[in-house]
Amino acid sequence: EPKYVTNAITDDALWFLDKYGRGEKPFYLSVHYTAPHSPWTGHPQDIVDSYDDCPFDSCPQEERHPWAGDLSNCLGNREMLKGYFSAVTAMDIDVGRILDKIEELGIRENTLIFFVSDNGFSCGHHGFWGKGNGTEPRNMYENSIKVPAVASHIGRIPEGLTQKAMVCAYDFMPTLLDYLDLPMPEGRNLPGKSFLPEILGKDSKGREDVIIYDEYGNTRMIRTHDWKYVHRYPEGPNELYDLVNDLDERNNLVDDPSQSIRIKEMKGRMEEWFSEFVETDKDGIKFDITGFGQMRPVGKGWDNDQEPFFHNKS
Repeated sequence: EPKYVTNAITDDALWFLDKYGRGEKPFYLSVHYTAPHSPWTGHPQDIVDSYDDCPFDSCPQEERHPWAGDLSNCLGNREMLKGYFSAVTAMDIDVGRILDKIEELGIRENTLIFFVSDNGFSCGHHGFWGKGNGTEPRNMYENSIKVPAVASHIGRIPEGLTQKAMVCAYDFMPTLLDYLDLPMPEGRNLPGKSFLPEILGKDSKGREDVIIYDEYGNTRMIRTHDWKYVHRYPEGPNELYDLVNDLDERNNLVDDPSQSIRIKEMKGRMEEWFSEFVETDKDGIKFDITGFGQMRPVGKGWDNDQEPFFHNKS
Protein backbone atom coordinates (compact mmCIF):
# COMPACT_ATOMS: atom_id res chain seq x y z
CA GLU A 1 0.00 0.00 0.00
CA PRO A 2 1.54 3.36 -1.02
CA LYS A 3 2.37 5.63 1.92
CA TYR A 4 4.16 8.85 2.68
CA VAL A 5 7.67 7.46 3.09
CA THR A 6 8.26 9.01 6.54
CA ASN A 7 5.11 7.31 7.83
CA ALA A 8 6.10 4.00 6.22
CA ILE A 9 9.50 4.03 7.92
CA THR A 10 7.89 4.85 11.25
CA ASP A 11 5.30 2.09 10.87
CA ASP A 12 8.12 -0.43 10.37
CA ALA A 13 9.85 0.87 13.51
CA LEU A 14 6.65 0.55 15.53
CA TRP A 15 6.22 -3.02 14.29
CA PHE A 16 9.77 -3.80 15.45
CA LEU A 17 9.12 -2.30 18.88
CA ASP A 18 5.91 -4.26 19.29
CA LYS A 19 7.76 -7.47 18.47
CA TYR A 20 11.05 -6.99 20.32
CA GLY A 21 10.34 -4.32 22.91
CA ARG A 22 8.08 -6.41 25.13
CA GLY A 23 10.60 -9.01 26.28
CA GLU A 24 13.62 -9.08 28.56
CA LYS A 25 16.27 -9.30 25.86
CA PRO A 26 18.05 -6.07 24.88
CA PHE A 27 17.38 -4.77 21.37
CA TYR A 28 18.94 -2.25 19.00
CA LEU A 29 16.77 -0.31 16.57
CA SER A 30 18.16 2.11 13.97
CA VAL A 31 15.56 4.20 12.14
CA HIS A 32 16.88 5.86 8.98
CA TYR A 33 14.52 8.55 7.73
CA THR A 34 15.12 9.90 4.25
CA ALA A 35 13.59 13.21 5.33
CA PRO A 36 14.33 15.98 4.98
CA HIS A 37 15.22 15.31 1.36
CA SER A 38 14.12 16.50 -2.05
CA PRO A 39 11.64 16.57 -3.67
CA TRP A 40 10.14 19.42 -1.66
CA THR A 41 6.63 18.67 -2.91
CA GLY A 42 4.18 15.96 -1.93
CA HIS A 43 4.35 16.46 1.84
CA PRO A 44 1.24 16.40 4.07
CA GLN A 45 -0.76 19.42 2.96
CA ASP A 46 -1.89 20.43 6.43
CA ILE A 47 1.74 20.72 7.48
CA VAL A 48 2.66 22.61 4.31
CA ASP A 49 -0.21 25.05 4.90
CA SER A 50 0.96 25.69 8.46
CA TYR A 51 4.00 27.47 7.00
CA ASP A 52 1.99 29.91 4.86
CA ASP A 53 2.89 32.87 7.05
CA CYS A 54 6.39 31.80 8.08
CA PRO A 55 9.00 34.50 7.27
CA PHE A 56 11.84 31.93 7.05
CA ASP A 57 14.24 34.47 8.52
CA SER A 58 16.79 31.71 9.20
CA CYS A 59 17.09 30.95 5.47
CA PRO A 60 18.48 33.97 3.60
CA GLN A 61 18.16 33.53 -0.16
CA GLU A 62 21.59 34.85 -1.06
CA GLU A 63 23.00 35.56 -4.49
CA ARG A 64 23.63 32.30 -6.34
CA HIS A 65 27.01 30.76 -5.53
CA PRO A 66 29.24 30.30 -8.60
CA TRP A 67 29.60 26.60 -7.70
CA ALA A 68 25.86 26.03 -7.12
CA GLY A 69 24.22 22.98 -8.69
CA ASP A 70 20.72 22.12 -9.89
CA LEU A 71 19.24 22.00 -6.38
CA SER A 72 19.86 25.73 -6.18
CA ASN A 73 17.08 26.31 -8.68
CA CYS A 74 15.03 26.45 -5.47
CA LEU A 75 16.63 29.78 -4.53
CA GLY A 76 13.95 32.38 -3.75
CA ASN A 77 11.08 29.88 -3.98
CA ARG A 78 8.90 30.02 -0.85
CA GLU A 79 7.05 26.85 -1.80
CA MET A 80 10.34 24.93 -1.68
CA LEU A 81 11.10 26.36 1.77
CA LYS A 82 7.64 25.31 2.92
CA GLY A 83 8.32 21.84 1.55
CA TYR A 84 11.68 21.54 3.31
CA PHE A 85 10.28 22.63 6.66
CA SER A 86 7.25 20.38 6.20
CA ALA A 87 9.51 17.39 5.66
CA VAL A 88 11.29 18.18 8.93
CA THR A 89 8.01 18.68 10.80
CA ALA A 90 6.51 15.42 9.49
CA MET A 91 9.60 13.57 10.64
CA ASP A 92 9.46 15.28 14.03
CA ILE A 93 5.85 14.15 14.47
CA ASP A 94 6.81 10.57 13.66
CA VAL A 95 9.78 10.59 16.03
CA GLY A 96 7.12 11.46 18.59
CA ARG A 97 5.16 8.36 17.58
CA ILE A 98 8.23 6.22 18.29
CA LEU A 99 8.77 7.85 21.68
CA ASP A 100 5.10 7.34 22.52
CA LYS A 101 5.43 3.63 21.70
CA ILE A 102 8.47 3.30 23.96
CA GLU A 103 6.49 4.96 26.75
CA GLU A 104 3.52 2.69 26.08
CA LEU A 105 5.76 -0.37 26.40
CA GLY A 106 7.05 0.85 29.76
CA ILE A 107 10.71 0.80 28.70
CA ARG A 108 11.48 4.53 28.48
CA GLU A 109 13.73 4.54 31.56
CA ASN A 110 15.63 1.53 30.24
CA THR A 111 16.22 2.85 26.71
CA LEU A 112 18.96 5.05 25.30
CA ILE A 113 17.59 7.23 22.51
CA PHE A 114 19.93 8.99 20.11
CA PHE A 115 18.82 11.37 17.38
CA VAL A 116 21.44 12.39 14.82
CA SER A 117 21.66 13.38 11.16
CA ASP A 118 24.19 12.31 8.51
CA ASN A 119 24.70 15.76 6.99
CA GLY A 120 23.68 19.39 7.24
CA PHE A 121 21.88 21.46 4.63
CA SER A 122 21.79 24.95 3.16
CA CYS A 123 18.48 26.50 2.14
CA GLY A 124 19.95 29.53 0.41
CA HIS A 125 22.87 30.07 2.80
CA HIS A 126 26.02 30.94 0.85
CA GLY A 127 23.83 31.12 -2.23
CA PHE A 128 22.99 27.47 -2.77
CA TRP A 129 20.62 24.70 -1.74
CA GLY A 130 21.90 21.31 -0.62
CA LYS A 131 24.66 19.74 1.44
CA GLY A 132 28.28 19.07 0.49
CA ASN A 133 27.28 18.00 -3.00
CA GLY A 134 25.13 21.09 -3.44
CA THR A 135 28.12 22.67 -5.14
CA GLU A 136 30.72 21.57 -7.65
CA PRO A 137 33.37 21.23 -6.39
CA ARG A 138 32.02 19.79 -3.12
CA ASN A 139 31.88 22.14 -0.14
CA MET A 140 32.68 21.79 3.55
CA TYR A 141 30.74 24.79 4.85
CA GLU A 142 29.54 24.54 8.45
CA ASN A 143 25.94 24.29 7.22
CA SER A 144 26.92 21.17 5.26
CA ILE A 145 28.89 19.33 7.94
CA LYS A 146 27.34 20.23 11.29
CA VAL A 147 24.42 18.07 12.41
CA PRO A 148 21.97 17.85 15.30
CA ALA A 149 22.85 15.26 17.95
CA VAL A 150 20.52 14.64 20.89
CA ALA A 151 20.91 11.85 23.46
CA SER A 152 18.29 10.92 26.04
CA HIS A 153 18.23 8.29 28.79
CA ILE A 154 16.08 9.15 31.78
CA GLY A 155 17.99 8.81 35.04
CA ARG A 156 21.45 8.58 33.45
CA ILE A 157 21.96 11.41 30.95
CA PRO A 158 21.49 14.93 32.40
CA GLU A 159 18.54 16.75 30.85
CA GLY A 160 18.85 20.14 29.19
CA LEU A 161 22.63 19.94 28.85
CA THR A 162 24.42 21.37 25.80
CA GLN A 163 27.99 20.26 25.07
CA LYS A 164 30.40 22.25 22.89
CA ALA A 165 33.06 19.55 22.53
CA MET A 166 33.63 18.50 18.92
CA VAL A 167 32.88 14.92 17.93
CA CYS A 168 32.49 13.15 14.61
CA ALA A 169 30.41 10.35 13.10
CA TYR A 170 33.19 7.80 13.51
CA ASP A 171 32.97 8.34 17.29
CA PHE A 172 29.47 6.91 17.58
CA MET A 173 30.30 3.19 17.63
CA PRO A 174 32.97 3.58 20.33
CA THR A 175 30.55 5.72 22.34
CA LEU A 176 27.67 3.24 22.18
CA LEU A 177 29.96 0.35 23.10
CA ASP A 178 31.39 2.39 25.97
CA TYR A 179 27.87 3.25 27.15
CA LEU A 180 27.10 -0.47 27.36
CA ASP A 181 30.52 -1.34 28.83
CA LEU A 182 31.34 -3.49 25.78
CA PRO A 183 34.80 -3.77 24.18
CA MET A 184 35.83 -2.35 20.83
CA PRO A 185 36.41 -4.90 18.03
CA GLU A 186 39.92 -6.29 18.09
CA GLY A 187 42.33 -6.08 15.19
CA ARG A 188 40.66 -3.05 13.60
CA ASN A 189 42.39 0.23 12.88
CA LEU A 190 39.51 2.50 13.82
CA PRO A 191 39.81 6.28 14.21
CA GLY A 192 36.99 7.01 16.63
CA LYS A 193 36.95 7.44 20.38
CA SER A 194 34.14 7.51 22.89
CA PHE A 195 32.48 10.80 23.76
CA LEU A 196 30.60 9.24 26.68
CA PRO A 197 32.04 11.79 29.15
CA GLU A 198 30.43 14.57 27.11
CA ILE A 199 27.05 12.77 27.05
CA LEU A 200 27.17 12.31 30.82
CA GLY A 201 27.91 15.99 31.37
CA LYS A 202 31.53 15.72 32.38
CA ASP A 203 33.95 18.52 31.56
CA SER A 204 35.93 17.51 28.50
CA LYS A 205 37.42 19.32 25.52
CA GLY A 206 36.92 16.33 23.20
CA ARG A 207 39.33 15.89 20.36
CA GLU A 208 41.18 18.90 19.03
CA ASP A 209 40.45 18.15 15.37
CA VAL A 210 37.34 16.89 13.68
CA ILE A 211 38.20 15.46 10.28
CA ILE A 212 35.59 14.61 7.71
CA TYR A 213 36.89 11.80 5.58
CA ASP A 214 35.83 9.93 2.44
CA GLU A 215 32.29 11.27 2.05
CA TYR A 216 33.17 13.90 -0.54
CA GLY A 217 35.89 12.09 -2.44
CA ASN A 218 38.76 14.41 -3.27
CA THR A 219 37.54 17.15 -0.91
CA ARG A 220 39.05 16.83 2.55
CA MET A 221 38.93 18.98 5.64
CA ILE A 222 40.56 19.44 8.99
CA ARG A 223 38.69 21.57 11.52
CA THR A 224 39.92 22.65 14.93
CA HIS A 225 37.93 24.75 17.37
CA ASP A 226 39.30 27.91 15.80
CA TRP A 227 40.32 27.09 12.22
CA LYS A 228 39.15 25.11 9.20
CA TYR A 229 41.29 24.05 6.26
CA VAL A 230 39.71 22.49 3.16
CA HIS A 231 41.92 20.79 0.57
CA ARG A 232 40.77 19.57 -2.83
CA TYR A 233 43.04 17.15 -4.61
CA PRO A 234 44.89 17.39 -6.87
CA GLU A 235 44.93 21.12 -7.56
CA GLY A 236 42.34 22.90 -5.41
CA PRO A 237 40.68 25.29 -4.98
CA ASN A 238 41.52 25.21 -1.28
CA GLU A 239 40.14 27.20 1.65
CA LEU A 240 41.20 28.43 5.09
CA TYR A 241 38.78 30.06 7.54
CA ASP A 242 39.26 31.74 10.89
CA LEU A 243 36.21 30.37 12.70
CA VAL A 244 36.61 32.70 15.68
CA ASN A 245 36.29 35.89 13.65
CA ASP A 246 34.57 34.51 10.54
CA LEU A 247 32.25 31.71 11.62
CA ASP A 248 30.11 32.27 8.52
CA GLU A 249 33.14 31.49 6.32
CA ARG A 250 33.10 34.56 4.11
CA ASN A 251 36.81 35.40 4.06
CA ASN A 252 39.00 32.68 2.53
CA LEU A 253 42.54 33.20 3.87
CA VAL A 254 44.23 30.46 1.86
CA ASP A 255 46.21 32.97 -0.22
CA ASP A 256 47.22 35.09 2.76
CA PRO A 257 51.05 34.82 3.05
CA SER A 258 50.80 35.24 6.83
CA GLN A 259 48.85 31.94 7.02
CA SER A 260 51.32 29.80 5.05
CA ILE A 261 52.79 28.13 8.14
CA ARG A 262 49.33 27.39 9.55
CA ILE A 263 48.22 25.88 6.23
CA LYS A 264 51.32 23.71 6.03
CA GLU A 265 50.82 22.45 9.58
CA MET A 266 47.10 21.75 9.18
CA LYS A 267 47.54 20.04 5.81
CA GLY A 268 50.33 17.93 7.27
CA ARG A 269 48.21 16.84 10.23
CA MET A 270 45.32 16.00 7.94
CA GLU A 271 47.44 13.92 5.56
CA GLU A 272 49.07 12.14 8.49
CA TRP A 273 45.62 11.21 9.79
CA PHE A 274 44.52 9.86 6.42
CA SER A 275 47.73 7.87 5.95
CA GLU A 276 47.02 6.17 9.28
CA PHE A 277 43.37 5.29 8.83
CA VAL A 278 42.44 5.12 5.12
CA GLU A 279 42.26 1.72 3.46
CA THR A 280 44.08 2.43 0.22
CA ASP A 281 41.75 0.45 -2.05
CA LYS A 282 38.75 2.35 -0.65
CA ASP A 283 40.35 5.77 -0.58
CA GLY A 284 37.72 8.32 -1.61
CA ILE A 285 40.35 10.46 -3.26
CA LYS A 286 40.45 7.91 -6.10
CA PHE A 287 36.74 8.11 -6.83
CA ASP A 288 34.61 10.82 -8.38
CA ILE A 289 32.01 10.74 -5.63
CA THR A 290 28.94 12.65 -6.76
CA GLY A 291 26.39 12.33 -3.97
CA PHE A 292 23.80 11.08 -6.50
CA GLY A 293 24.05 7.43 -5.42
CA GLN A 294 26.43 4.48 -5.29
CA MET A 295 26.04 1.66 -7.80
CA ARG A 296 28.38 -0.93 -6.30
CA PRO A 297 30.85 -1.36 -3.40
CA VAL A 298 34.40 -0.18 -3.85
CA GLY A 299 37.59 -1.95 -2.83
CA LYS A 300 39.36 -5.20 -3.59
CA GLY A 301 37.12 -7.87 -5.04
CA TRP A 302 34.49 -5.43 -6.29
CA ASP A 303 36.25 -3.77 -9.20
CA ASN A 304 34.57 -4.27 -12.56
CA ASP A 305 33.80 -2.22 -15.64
CA GLN A 306 30.86 -0.48 -13.97
CA GLU A 307 31.28 3.02 -12.55
CA PRO A 308 30.79 2.83 -8.76
CA PHE A 309 28.94 6.14 -8.50
CA PHE A 310 25.94 7.48 -10.36
CA HIS A 311 26.49 10.66 -12.36
CA ASN A 312 23.69 13.11 -13.00
CA LYS A 313 23.84 13.64 -16.78
CA SER A 314 21.40 16.54 -16.89
